[in-house]
Amino acid sequence: MKTQSFSTALLLALSAVLPIRAQEKPQPVPPKPPEPAKAAPAKPGKITSAEWTKKLKFDQAPLPPGGAAVTSYADMLAKATPAVVTIFSKREGNAELPDFFNEPFFKRLFPDGLPEGQMPETQPVTGSGVIVSPDGYILTNNHVVEESKGLRVELQGESRSFEATLVVSDPKSDVALIKIDGTNLPVIPVGDSNRLRVGDVMFAIGNPFGLAQTVTMGIVSALGRSATDVQIVDYANFIQTDAAINRGNSGGALIDAAGRLVGINTAIQGGAGGGNVGIGFAIPSMMAIEMVEKLLEGDGKVRRGFLGVSLQPLEPDLAEALGWKENYGVAISHVYPNTPASKAGLKPSDIILKYNGARAENPDKLRLVISNTRPSEEVSFEIFRAGDVRTIKLSLAELPDDPREFLGGAPGAPGAPGTPMKFLEGVEIAELDSASREKFRLPDDVAGVVVESVKGDSVAADAGLEAGMVIVEVNQVPVATVAEALKARKDFTGTVLLLRVSDGENRSILAIRVK
Repeated sequence: MKTQSFSTALLLALSAVLPIRAQEKPQPVPPKPPEPAKAAPAKPGKITSAEWTKKLKFDQAPLPPGGAAVTSYADMLAKATPAVVTIFSKREGNAELPDFFNEPFFKRLFPDGLPEGQMPETQPVTGSGVIVSPDGYILTNNHVVEESKGLRVELQGESRSFEATLVVSDPKSDVALIKIDGTNLPVIPVGDSNRLRVGDVMFAIGNPFGLAQTVTMGIVSALGRSATDVQIVDYANFIQTDAAINRGNSGGALIDAAGRLVGINTAIQGGAGGGNVGIGFAIPSMMAIEMVEKLLEGDGKVRRGFLGVSLQPLEPDLAEALGWKENYGVAISHVYPNTPASKAGLKPSDIILKYNGARAENPDKLRLVISNTRPSEEVSFEIFRAGDVRTIKLSLAELPDDPREFLGGAPGAPGAPGTPMKFLEGVEIAELDSASREKFRLPDDVAGVVVESVKGDSVAADAGLEAGMVIVEVNQVPVATVAEALKARKDFTGTVLLLRVSDGENRSILAIRVK
């Protein structure tokens, strides 16, 4: 295959399969900009968290109530747009290749894999950023600048180009701060994202598809979108907007009708071709400011609180089975050993009602609040267990870089091979032996009985039970053999049976209505 035709096909493939982030689709190499002003390379210097907030201009007054129709926002935008910049980054060419090979389209186009020597050593990546201080501090997304081999910033409407230096970044929240060497630069005042309401008018400013200085308009569509909703980062509380956000907008500004920064554009829910379908996400401005402050305090690392549990929503059947009659709370599905949770006595099937006096409404928000608590700080949990409400106090640990060091479990229980046994209507179980571990790719540290089959039209399937799951407890009774599981099932006389299950990575509690 000729290099020219291969490159054309590769670009078509990548445009179809890139992840749906509002960001850095590798762009064709942009025209060479004017030579930057000859100055010393940018140096971030030392900046403390206290100095960081002093550099920012805040404007947190509430917006006036709706009045006469506005016919133009041009004057406001003329003040805001100069502070939104284009960020050019260089990244190793093979960085995302494994993900591409998992895409069916890519496999069809290159069934024999990518020919050797065809990937460039580096790929140009284009994103956006927001100047937030006159001396050149710029907020953007971590995924715009991560693994960069060189950063360059262009100001809009000017012939100036600057080398940039990464100051701090946090992959878990997708926030980054970079620095250019400048003075009297245009800035956007920071608004209070905590005051946003669904229906507030929003503008997204950035450089989608390399089209510098693009402004789109919409409203706040929803607030508090979680990491589960967006599935981009681990710890987030996204603003959802229908202002059009596309690839290249990442790191750009989401501003309100007063021209204040209320969010950093981050991701989109894309259509089949990866384009905008009216669902975009932005990191709230106050969260981004706080993350930078924590990064500066922690010498480049955000120190997050760590409890050591798996959480799941409290569905009605699960609440009924556990005896809780209210419509709030979060269930603990697993407690990991050697964690603050296990040492304080928290148990699977406990229902967390309150955290530090505030109601626990859903797992994602509770997880975010816990992570935002400083490690070593004493916190209180109000929980419901076996008909009683009790308070447990403990000190959080620090979330490790790799939480898997806490994810150990009981050693695998040996089991004798045998024929599957009926456990529930439409459900068969078997001993967890080496053959079943290999069949379902289950690790050695999972103990229990394996689910061999689940009929698709059964109530167990509706509750989420699947073949390959390992039943760890039946109605809060630990089981290691089929005999123990069948006995626990026989002893159960209620209407909603609780199963604590594992798929090898995640633990959850299933509530199955059996009567």
